[in-house]
Amino acid sequence: MSSIINKSKKNSSFTQKKKRINWSQRPKNISNETVKVTKLRRSLQYIFLLRKFKNIIDYKNIKLLKAFLTKYGKIKARIKTRVSIQDQRALSKAIRKARVNGLIPFICDVKI
Repeated sequence: MSSIINKSKKNSSFTQKKKRINWSQRPKNISNETVKVTKLRRSLQYIFLLRKFKNIIDYKNIKLLKAFLTKYGKIKARIKTRVSIQDQRALSKAIRKARVNGLIPFICDVKI
């Protein structure tokens, strides 16, 4: 009889450890890991685009420059594009030069 009581006490202590103490924490899911992988691939597309053009940043290369602009015509942040500081500076200078020469518009009109 005492062995049955000991087993029931062990089970009750085991279930108490599994209870969630802080309800603001979410349990970890496998789906979160897959989201991180797709974000990494999206950020690498800009680096691959630069390599496609042999890391030559020129104000006349509109295809390359438009990839680094948002739909509103703003220059994308370095955190999003994952390019180096030197490349980001060269890109921003080339975009500004292309805007002045009239190759890229300053502001894009987006209809909602």
